[in-house]
Amino acid sequence: MKNLQKMKIFAILLSVSSVLCSFVACSSDNEDAIKVYEYREQIGKKIKELTDLQASSTFGVREGMYPEESKLILEGAIDDLKDLLEAIKGKALAEAQIPEETAKRISNADQKIEEFLATVRTQDVVIPGELHVNGKNGGYVDFGTHPEYSAFPQGFTVDLWFKFEDIGAFDYMLSTFIDNEENDRYRQGWAVNYYGENGEKNLRMTYVLGKEGLFEPWVRFEEKNKWIHLAFVWNPANADDGSGSPKTFKMYVDGDLLKEEGYSSTNYTPNTRSAMIGFNHTKYDGSIATDGKGTNGYMKHMHIWNTVKSRADIRAIMENPDAITGGETDLVCGWRFAEIPYDNANIKDLTGKYSAKLAGDYEWKEIK
Repeated sequence: MKNLQKMKIFAILLSVSSVLCSFVACSSDNEDAIKVYEYREQIGKKIKELTDLQASSTFGVREGMYPEESKLILEGAIDDLKDLLEAIKGKALAEAQIPEETAKRISNADQKIEEFLATVRTQDVVIPGELHVNGKNGGYVDFGTHPEYSAFPQGFTVDLWFKFEDIGAFDYMLSTFIDNEENDRYRQGWAVNYYGENGEKNLRMTYVLGKEGLFEPWVRFEEKNKWIHLAFVWNPANADDGSGSPKTFKMYVDGDLLKEEGYSSTNYTPNTRSAMIGFNHTKYDGSIATDGKGTNGYMKHMHIWNTVKSRADIRAIMENPDAITGGETDLVCGWRFAEIPYDNANIKDLTGKYSAKLAGDYEWKEIK
């Protein structure tokens, strides 16, 4: 009887021991599961930190932005952490390896964040380009309405690089010219233009003299798809231009003097009403003309000077246009049009005083 009782007590103790052991084992498993969850949570938080950083960063070519290729730094770190999560979920990694591997991958992600942040641009990126405008199809450059572009009592110089893609019957390349085209005619301003009507092939400068008079010196020209440098000098007082023989007007093509004329009537009439336009011109009311007299071509390094430039000056400008900074005392305005801008509706000139806007049919062609 006593033996039977002892056996029952032993069985009870054995059962209790088994339950306790089972409980301890379960508790141990639960603790391990909690640790794995915590590591997965750490990894998830780091992935979110990386994705949030990428989403909040601006990528581009301006100062304070990141290069597009910098995205790969963050994306590589994100993929690395996602691979670790998959390995943990799929039990491809022993539990004993999880703490060490998690710490290593998170440390690597932190290094990638520092590497990414170090790529932020400290200055704008300049992308060389050429401006093509099809004035025959409604494209133009609006330089804004400023009398300073046109009013020069002591004479002035206009110079620019230009390339024709097509040459028409009448092409305005750069213009402050307006004409009311009425019986009581009234005109103002100047214009660089090409006159090809009636078999003519004239590259010319137009100056308004008085109420409706015109002075339009020209040279024969018919080349397309070739950059040329043009300079037009208006010198009504015959001021010293370094030549020993000043004239009312001189025209230079690629630095060579191709035309000079003296003219008795020098009452040039500036345009104080409307904008200066590239590749087209304006009507008398200031609206953009739609008469088909725009130009299809390219322009760069355009300047207006409020002085009479010498041949040596013009050659220096032509040969090294990038040397012009905008700080020159006689530079009225100037645009390089040699780099792709960030805002085609607000292209600042070299002096910082004026802004040009592109409209209609135009295209920037990147120079590789």
